[in-house]
Amino acid sequence: MSGGAVVAVLGALVVVLVLVGLVGLLVVVRLVVGRVVLPGRERWTPVLAVDASSITLPLSDETRSAGTFGLWHRGDGRDGVDGLDGGDSGGGGDGHTVVGEVLDVDDVRGSVRRAVLDTVGAPPTEVRWSGHVLRHPSVLGTLWNDVAIPTVLGPAPAWQVSPPAEDGTAASRTWAVHVHGIRTTRVTALRTVPAATALGWTSLVPSFRGDGEAPSDTPASHLGAREWPDVEAALDHAVAHGAERLVLVGWSMGATITRELLVHSAHRARIVGIVLVAPALDWATTVQTAAERSGLPGPVVRLALGSMATPGLCRLVGLRSPVDVRALSWVLDPSAPPLDHLPPTLVVHSPGDPTVPFRLSEQFAAQHPGVVTLAVSEPTGHGWERNRDAAWFDDQVTRWGAALD
Repeated sequence: MSGGAVVAVLGALVVVLVLVGLVGLLVVVRLVVGRVVLPGRERWTPVLAVDASSITLPLSDETRSAGTFGLWHRGDGRDGVDGLDGGDSGGGGDGHTVVGEVLDVDDVRGSVRRAVLDTVGAPPTEVRWSGHVLRHPSVLGTLWNDVAIPTVLGPAPAWQVSPPAEDGTAASRTWAVHVHGIRTTRVTALRTVPAATALGWTSLVPSFRGDGEAPSDTPASHLGAREWPDVEAALDHAVAHGAERLVLVGWSMGATITRELLVHSAHRARIVGIVLVAPALDWATTVQTAAERSGLPGPVVRLALGSMATPGLCRLVGLRSPVDVRALSWVLDPSAPPLDHLPPTLVVHSPGDPTVPFRLSEQFAAQHPGVVTLAVSEPTGHGWERNRDAAWFDDQVTRWGAALD
């Protein structure tokens, strides 16, 4: 083989190796992005024993967590988890059990027995752990109804919950719109409805594209950048039915949707307050923190975030349109709109959150003294602040909300 032929072969080999490397890198980047924006796998826990008063499960940090939690029974057919750590399931199902205090821990057998506070459906053989102690608005003990919110993709289901009527009407002039997080459903956001009801507010709990309930053109989450118009449609519904004042309640990624509404909503002037629970205040930091926990190299994570923001390339990682995570930050530039005219805001967050760094909530509160109130929960998992102590949680929201009037 001549020298020229050798050079040509070596050159072709280098090209092939580069292409293989690029393809492999793209696969890794897509996996990183997919862990954030695509529905997660269902995680089922076997039931070791169950009776009318208690249930025994394998011992884990999750199953021994202090507080009250909801267990969806096997067979609900729903996928998805809330947060980057798989901490919360999507809801719905054949049965549901509410568990309370830990009755017994057997470190030798690796099991934990918890009190059963309520259960519906047949005794489960497998369950999915979640923060959903309120499985449906029917358990709230007040008037509620299903509504369909018109969106550009079709009607999206929502729950409307009314406070007890005092003057012959079930509606109030203040409406709380409860916005759930990523990779879960509106059942997640029911946990803030009791406090809103205690304040005399009407609650609207909408679904939005990508959550498995609302009409959608993709299963991928866009971190609020494409979802907010569906929640804007919910605000349209509230205003059309008598809402004069709006309080936005954002859970996890619901905080990002809330931020987008502060920028884009036609109803900005009616927004008198914001409640954020375990809020995703800065996606770049949140994703990087999760990646570090998983042992992923920083450059790969930065490349993944960059691919999400790049037209064309974003489609290769599962998105329909670019998502610039820096543009969705609450803390990057606190003097920029809409943060320069932030309404009174309550942030409820736990320093034990393994998914969304608590330090971001501290930073956000420090950037907006006198406007942002930070209520610090006892250490618990992502979005489990009310599960850890419902009375404390509801008191934080109701005392803050009463001061809005």
